[in-house]
Amino acid sequence: MSKQTGRGRRIAAFVRHGDFDRPENTASAHSPRGLSPLGRRQAEAAATPIAALCREHGLTIDGRIEASQLLRAWETANLLATALAPLTDRTHHVTEHDELLERSLGSAANLTLDEISELLARDPRLDPLPEGWRRMPEFRLPLPGAESLMQAGARAAARVVESMDSIPDDDPTDVARLFVAHSGCLRHAAVVLGAIDVRQVAGLSMDFLGCVLLEKTASGDWVHLAGSFEKDDSGR
Repeated sequence: MSKQTGRGRRIAAFVRHGDFDRPENTASAHSPRGLSPLGRRQAEAAATPIAALCREHGLTIDGRIEASQLLRAWETANLLATALAPLTDRTHHVTEHDELLERSLGSAANLTLDEISELLARDPRLDPLPEGWRRMPEFRLPLPGAESLMQAGARAAARVVESMDSIPDDDPTDVARLFVAHSGCLRHAAVVLGAIDVRQVAGLSMDFLGCVLLEKTASGDWVHLAGSFEKDDSGR
């Protein structure tokens, strides 16, 4: 892919956090829970395939890793930073950003899905929740502080653009910067950036420690370079 003279390629690597201790029938959203032992192993093991994917595309992994402030993402980013160091022969440091948080459910945060439905059903001002509301890009719970998936994607996308644009234009390095966050906000950030179609996003997900590369071209457009958003077969 062509690039501007003197300017390296700019790739945002979207990485989902690892497995965590999630209560049954509860939307993860802003859960404060950290990684499970499985999630820690996933994060440590993921450095090798992520580094290999970047090498395959001739990319240098940047020393800066940006993470959601939620514990599961922050832990994942720090475990990746440690595991990547011997593979990249450089130190990686993690910065936290609230723009990379998962979609907020507002005052319903950390309630079970049944509790959310029951509580809203008692409010005479509200219609019943639509079927499949959790995966509707534009749907927002009618509660203080709640966001739609697209709103979460928009703030995450804005963070990605600001971060990538901070790399000097005269830096010739073909660089990949890691953004460790959550499936919902990352997928919808890709929609906002124009890398995937909003009509497809409701049927997609990301595996734990899945990595998707999006490239900002010389024209300013974002394209899906490598890695895949998985088809969602969970029914969630």
